[in-house]
Amino acid sequence: MAEVVVKTNTPMKLNNKLVHFVIGIVILLGFFFIIPQPNGLKPAAMYTFGIMITTVYWWLTETLPIPITAMMVPIMLHLMGVLTIDKTITQTFGDSFVPFLIGVLALSVAFTKSGLGKRITYLLLSVSGTKTYRVIGIYLFVSFVISMFITDVAVVAMMLPITVGLLQSVDAKPGESNLGRGLMMAIMFGSTLGGICTPSGVASNVITMSFITKSAKVGITFLQWTAIATPIFIIVGLITWWLILKIFPPEMKELPLGEETIKGELAKMGSWTVEEISTLVIFLVAVVLWLTGQWNKLPIAFVSLAILGLLAIPKYGVFKTWGDVEKHLEWGALLLVVGGFALGIAATQSGLASWVALRALKPMAALPLFLQPLATTLLVAVDSLGFSSFTAAASVNVPFIIAYAQQNGLPVLTLAMAAGFASSTHFILVTESPSFVLPYAFGYFSFKDLFKIGIIVTLISAVGISAGFILAGMPAGLPLH
Repeated sequence: MAEVVVKTNTPMKLNNKLVHFVIGIVILLGFFFIIPQPNGLKPAAMYTFGIMITTVYWWLTETLPIPITAMMVPIMLHLMGVLTIDKTITQTFGDSFVPFLIGVLALSVAFTKSGLGKRITYLLLSVSGTKTYRVIGIYLFVSFVISMFITDVAVVAMMLPITVGLLQSVDAKPGESNLGRGLMMAIMFGSTLGGICTPSGVASNVITMSFITKSAKVGITFLQWTAIATPIFIIVGLITWWLILKIFPPEMKELPLGEETIKGELAKMGSWTVEEISTLVIFLVAVVLWLTGQWNKLPIAFVSLAILGLLAIPKYGVFKTWGDVEKHLEWGALLLVVGGFALGIAATQSGLASWVALRALKPMAALPLFLQPLATTLLVAVDSLGFSSFTAAASVNVPFIIAYAQQNGLPVLTLAMAAGFASSTHFILVTESPSFVLPYAFGYFSFKDLFKIGIIVTLISAVGISAGFILAGMPAGLPLH
């Protein structure tokens, strides 16, 4: 461990980081003093854009620890006069996703501490086999299929403890293991791509369908949406599986767990313990309550915080002291979420997101019809960089795309759905979705790792969406009377 510390703090490394820090400050000041302000763009939006570029630059170069960079976002927004620190803290730390993340991380700690994660891992491996390429593919497509009917964040939350249990079983080190990178990417991409296939799979789909019916006055059924989306994202999923193996080749071709070893480990674990059973019951109850929130009316924050209490029930709970929780929770992930939320709020409230969408749409009208879905998806992917949720990306972009299609006589349903799909297929930054932040919190992949594969998957998704709508005949939708 000492050797690693020496390597990461060499004078050369520190000098490079200092240079990156200064470059970030120069970028920020450039947007404040030097770069001319485009017509129709408010000063606050201009400053927000500068803060975004500086923040992303520092994240990608790892100039400061990632969570500390995230915490610099509210500071920069305050200093530049975009959002006061009080308003930023109220709208970010007050978001229900913060306690949700605490609940998910606590469950993962409980899975490890109780031994439940290890047991489920061996049970899954007894079915899937131990070839690493197959294991990564199975984790991706299990996540994909479940996410077609369950929200992507919930699927990631369900798969994480099992994934972490497997990685710990084979001693895969966070930040070092390509198997760890691959499995985390598999559940992250699988749950996201699968969620797009049905209207109920992710909240941005619901938002998109709402705009299609209310703003565009066009009808589309559950089956029509699924028939268009599913072939597209099955193909994207297969390509993503291949990319994961190509870009992050696992350090082992087969898990060091033969069939006899797996059976032996399960036998060695013996009967289910009280802590395993209680953790599994709490996990299943939490998932059901999260998924049925629309009917049970329990806020997501209520369920997530209740998890902590249930996991600490005397005699039955896995947490005996606060130290059992505190030592294993990744608090830096919470700070990262706050930074992402702050950027998204600033982009929306300053008018930057609206300005980018409207300005980019004007030259798009000159493109031929077959390129319109591709241009739409790429625009939404770029415009969504500052958002911290797929729902926010859809809420901002889909209305503009509908208006654009109507004004230029383009197929409204095609472009609206393309914008909705694209709202969930931007994989460039960790902060773009809670589904990315959750796996990132465990340290198996970095911002650079996601950027390296994410930008390729984003482009492949854009091409796939475009090709899918062309093959579907560029549907305009049936008018609602």
